[in-house]
Amino acid sequence: MANSYSMNENPLISVIIPTYNRAQIIENTLKSIIAQTYENWECIVVDDGSTDNTEEIVQHFLEKDSRFHLYKRPIIVKKGPSACRNFGYEKSNGEFIQWFDSDDLMHPKKLNVKLEFAMKNRADVIVDKHSESDDFQLAQNIQAECFTSEDFYIDFILGKRPVITNDVMVKRTIIKSDRFDENLWKGEEFEFFGRIFQQKLTYCFLDVALSCYRISPDSISISSKQSESLIYLSKKLQVAHASNSLILERAKYQGRKIYRNLAKRRDLKMILKHFNFFQKMHHKTAAVFMIYICYNFITGKGFDQIKPKKRN
Repeated sequence: MANSYSMNENPLISVIIPTYNRAQIIENTLKSIIAQTYENWECIVVDDGSTDNTEEIVQHFLEKDSRFHLYKRPIIVKKGPSACRNFGYEKSNGEFIQWFDSDDLMHPKKLNVKLEFAMKNRADVIVDKHSESDDFQLAQNIQAECFTSEDFYIDFILGKRPVITNDVMVKRTIIKSDRFDENLWKGEEFEFFGRIFQQKLTYCFLDVALSCYRISPDSISISSKQSESLIYLSKKLQVAHASNSLILERAKYQGRKIYRNLAKRRDLKMILKHFNFFQKMHHKTAAVFMIYICYNFITGKGFDQIKPKKRN
């Protein structure tokens, strides 16, 4: 269960941003943070070893505003966005934590609006929406669904409430010893939130987009590492939720979806590397599954026809 709620009316919000070679776009991201109407925030940027002038640009903000802090990922810390988020969290002091990405933008009232709903509803988790447009439209009366639940995590993992990293602000007290899984480069926020939501919490889902989600050419969202991460995530969910048939089947479905995408790209090397995993997800013998692979690669068809064998 979440700890007792603080009555501090002006709590510090920590915005934690991992970054890598974002010199061309991080300036606008940081400008959107400095423009926040809520002023009691700190912004912690963790550089993952950039080789461009990202550090120089961030340094300019440090000189302009003491609320910005820049850290370089220590050599002993594993490379990647998850490790950088964890490192940034350890350096943070906020009562609320808002993770954010270095290529996205905040609505000027993002922190203010979310904090208002948090304080009014004594919420542990406050979730807004995101848009691919930076033409923010803030309604006069924002609609919110607020509720308390100890098993909401099931609906979340089943995909009934999809969110991205930028959408979620949480109270520090609910994080406890949980951290982002540093083996994940894709789906890390889904896995992390799915763990910390496994306690009795009060949620507020706001029906308003307060972030602009931008996809850059070298975005993690389209990184070649995503397949490995998603395979790892599927395996982890199957182990962690072996007793929940709905979550277990969704994790297996994700495995089949990964195979389909790899087959469409004709990435035979990756398929063979994880042959046993994909075979198990399709409930096929090794011989039969090899025939399916050959069929996919020769004809370019049949990707959506590979389904698990129905059981009596």
